[in-house]
Parts: sequence; C-alpha cells; structure tokens
Amino acid sequence: MSYDSPKTAVAWMLFASLSFGSMNALVKWTSSDADVWSMVFVRSVVIGVVIYSICKTRGVDLTVIDHRSMFLRCLSGLIAMILYFSALGLIPIGQAVTLQYTNPLFVALLSSAFLSEKVQPIVWALAIISFIGIVLIVSPDLKSVEFNAILALGSGFFAAIAYLYVRKLRSTEHALSIVFWFAAFSVALTLIPAAPNLLSLLSDPILTLSLIGIGVGAGAGQVGLTFAFHKADAAWISAFSYLTVIVATMYGYVVFGEHLDSRDLIGCILIISSGIILTLNKTRRLPLTETKNHKGSV
Repeated sequence: MSYDSPKTAVAWMLFASLSFGSMNALVKWTSSDADVWSMVFVRSVVIGVVIYSICKTRGVDLTVIDHRSMFLRCLSGLIAMILYFSALGLIPIGQAVTLQYTNPLFVALLSSAFLSEKVQPIVWALAIISFIGIVLIVSPDLKSVEFNAILALGSGFFAAIAYLYVRKLRSTEHALSIVFWFAAFSVALTLIPAAPNLLSLLSDPILTLSLIGIGVGAGAGQVGLTFAFHKADAAWISAFSYLTVIVATMYGYVVFGEHLDSRDLIGCILIISSGIILTLNKTRRLPLTETKNHKGSV
C-alpha cells in the first residue's frame, strides 16, 4: 500500500539528483580518455541488461506496437544524449546541465505541433525569461556565440522531442518497454563507431568502472525519480528535480575547479526558475503516470 510521505519523496529525489550528478561528473572525467560513442554504448548496455532482466521477471511484453513513434523516440533521445555527453566534456557541468534542463520549456512550446495542445500565455512568458537566461550563457558578450554551449541547448531540444514521443507511446507501450528499446537502439547505433576504441578503453580497469558507473548513475537516478513520485504529489516533487543542477555545479566546482561568472549564474537562475514554475503549472494538469514516464535523463 502506497502513502504520501514528502520527506521520503525529497530524500529519493536527492538520491536521484546525486545519481544523475555523479553520472555527469563521470562523463566529464572520462571524456579526456573515452569518446562519446563508447560512453553512450556502455551506458546503454548497462541499462538495457538491467531493464531486460526486470521485464522478464515481471512478465512485461516488449513487443512494439507503434513502431514509428518508438523509432523517433529512440532517435531523438540518442541525438540528445550524444549532444549532452559531448557538451559535458567541453563546458562547465553547471552550464551543460542547466541548458539541458530547458527541455520542459521546449516540451511545452512543441506540444501544440506534436499533441495539438494549446500553448498557454504563461508558457510564452516563461519561454522569453528562459531565452534571456540562454543568451547570457550561450553569448556572454552578446556578440559571439559559444558553440559548445549550443550542443547542450540542442540536447534539451531533442530531449523534449523524445519526451513528446514518450507521451504518444504511453497508450500503446509499457514504460519499461520504452526504456529497454531506447537502450537497445542506442547500443545498436553506437556499436560500430565505439568499436575502434572500446577494447583499449575496457582494458583499463579504472576507465571500465567509470564507464559502467555512468550507466549505474543513470539507472539509479531513474529509480530515485520513480520512488519520489510514488511518495508525493507530482507537481510538488517535480520542482525538486532541479537539485541535479546544483549537485552537478558542486561537482564542477569541487572536482574540476570550474567557476561560473555572474552572467552564467544569472542565466542559470532564469532558466531554472522558469522551468520550476512551468513544471508546477504543467504537472497539475497531467496524470501522475504520465509525469513519471517523461521525467529524468534522455
């Protein structure tokens, strides 16, 4: 029997944020030695094996009904992950995570085209505020554009597309099936580009553990999110998902010696604030199961 427990929910959300933050730090730490293809490949193998085992234990049917939407969900999610992992190796973690967390705004803005949902005036207002924050991060001097930051922003955009397809798939596919096929798709498409360096990377025990840790961090984060949403109101607990930005920024400061200047900090605050307000406004109108299905990493 499930019951609401706000303190427990926050604890699980903190666990999820620490897990995702650790995954981000491991991606950045290994990026100097490992290519993005290898990181995505190993991460997907770890998650795929775990989810497949759970599906078999629970008797979940992995048969895909809506092949087109599943393919587009997997493709957009893979593009988002590749862009995100690339950005993490090139810019401060705090910047990368913040720009990737623009995906709730993209979801809201794109929902009209994808799901025939009306875009409310508050969404446009928050999008403008978030856009100002994006400009402060991507173009600090308001003249040139930091291309590497665009990678993280692009990740947020494609992650939003992936989440919209998850919403379309919720009526035909089991949530675990969606996660499994995304992992399987990512393994299949990254195997060949990862192959040239994979054996040499896996011959290093430390790098191997780090690559596996990326998958474990992503999986543990998803577990934390699931239990958090089971223990509290979706609209309320969703706002705490932005703890990941704080955790990741602290990793950047403590482990990698990264510092965000005043423009970056103001930009982060504008984007995060807009996202929290939008999340609180949006999730009040969504069923709990739908919210759980599209939150978290791509």
